[in-house]
Amino acid sequence: MLLLIAATSLETRALRQQMQLDPASAEQSYRGQTAAGHETCLLHTGMGPASTAISLTRALERVRPAAVLMVGCGGSYPGSGLDTGALALASEEIFGDLGTITPEGFLPLENMAIPATPPPVQRILLQSELLQATSELLARAAKTDAKQFRCGPFVTVSTCSGTPRLSAELEKRTAGICESMEGASAAQACACYQVPFLELRGISNPTGSRDPAQWDIEHGSATAQWGLTQILDNWSMLETCLCNN
Repeated sequence: MLLLIAATSLETRALRQQMQLDPASAEQSYRGQTAAGHETCLLHTGMGPASTAISLTRALERVRPAAVLMVGCGGSYPGSGLDTGALALASEEIFGDLGTITPEGFLPLENMAIPATPPPVQRILLQSELLQATSELLARAAKTDAKQFRCGPFVTVSTCSGTPRLSAELEKRTAGICESMEGASAAQACACYQVPFLELRGISNPTGSRDPAQWDIEHGSATAQWGLTQILDNWSMLETCLCNN
């Protein structure tokens, strides 16, 4: 079974219609099958890192999926080269604002020298044969459909970078290409349960601005769902990578 997750129902509208997913409960979850017959469950986790962690952990306590596939929209950092409507795939997830502000600047939690067991998690690497195969698949599909695509680090924050200064600071600190409020929590939960994880985001806006004219959530969400459809349509090929990880 594949567990598909998104923060909101807006980010899965086309997917639910295309796959004719049926509501499974009052918990914003749906069940169905891909065209190739792979069983799927779709879960809306709610926005933000805490809601995502709680919802996904509850799901992983009940079922053990072959993989968790996260879909949604996100903001691009200035140096990413990604325009609104582009597709991005996470190579790692970073908790971008987990730490403290000091007179010298931001100090990440992992560098605060606080004795802790287990140790704090700031970055979750997602490199795997599955990620490599997925990146190659999406690059080919994007080229065919004349879409922008890039694989790189994603940044998760509780406070989005709505000013140019904060956007530039987070990009410099993390080398991230895409910002959201959920991905790192999902990546950490999947790492804890040893479940393969992929995260796709369609760019809905540039970070550093709250100008509504620069936002297109519908476009970003549609691109992300297009990318997820490419993965689901080719899952029989991609799942062979899981045997080698």
